[in-house]
Amino acid sequence: MQVYDILIDKRRKEIPPHGSFDFPLAVYTTQINRNVLGFIHWHWHDELQFCIVTSGTVQFHINNHVLVLPEGDGLFINAEQLHKAENFQGIDSSYICFDLHPRLISSFEGSLINKKYIFPYTQNRQFQYSVLSQSVSWQKEILDILCDIYEKHEFSLEQEFSIFVNFLQIWGILQAHFSDIIKNFSPKIQSQNIKPIIEYIDNHYSEHLELEDLARNVGLAKSTCCREFKKNMNCTIFEYVTNYRLSRSAMLLLSSDYTITEIAGLCGFDSSSYFIKKFKAKTGVSPSSYRKSRMNL
Repeated sequence: MQVYDILIDKRRKEIPPHGSFDFPLAVYTTQINRNVLGFIHWHWHDELQFCIVTSGTVQFHINNHVLVLPEGDGLFINAEQLHKAENFQGIDSSYICFDLHPRLISSFEGSLINKKYIFPYTQNRQFQYSVLSQSVSWQKEILDILCDIYEKHEFSLEQEFSIFVNFLQIWGILQAHFSDIIKNFSPKIQSQNIKPIIEYIDNHYSEHLELEDLARNVGLAKSTCCREFKKNMNCTIFEYVTNYRLSRSAMLLLSSDYTITEIAGLCGFDSSSYFIKKFKAKTGVSPSSYRKSRMNL
């Protein structure tokens, strides 16, 4: 299944959850340039995520880390990690994404398996991600298992059990190399200034935003806001605000009957003409054309 748009709430949490309650796993194919913004915007979710680059080169951002992965390589992203993905240097790229909730492999809440083998790792703040490279034997083993899962992801009863076992194998491999992952992982400490800036934008994106107001509300100088945000998020505050507004507008275009003018106002654009201009510049189509084409999918 192709993912066109990532629907997120005001905390940037992806909605809805992946898979079903009784089998919380979803498998997606993602052609990056087919997303509404031309990239996968910042978001997070409760699920664990595994990715395999199937064509081109993908640049992943995880918190304030930047990873460039070529075709064939992949990535594990732990639960609740803020991340985004984009084409590297304009190369048209795609990847397969496996999203599974930890409870798929964790037995029941409070179980020994959960307390000893799952929870300590999914809640470890240092364990944000692991690159999966074809050139490293244990990482290639995980990639091979993921490819096998992808081939049988049209579930039958037999395949569901086999896939469950496959993910237990993958988790066992990650655990066996956990100390190496942490040892070789030099985490960058994200500035404590970033979270309040993001929260302020998320709470006020529908209003007329001034840098001076933002800086005053988070207790920083304007220059510090701009410098710290660019350093940690790899984009300017203005770029982030515009993309956030566009992603929210895309969701409203598909989930509501609001007019284009109403959506422009709800998402913080000064006028419908400016909204249409920015939306078309980013997506290549007008908001009305986007709404019509997506509704017909």
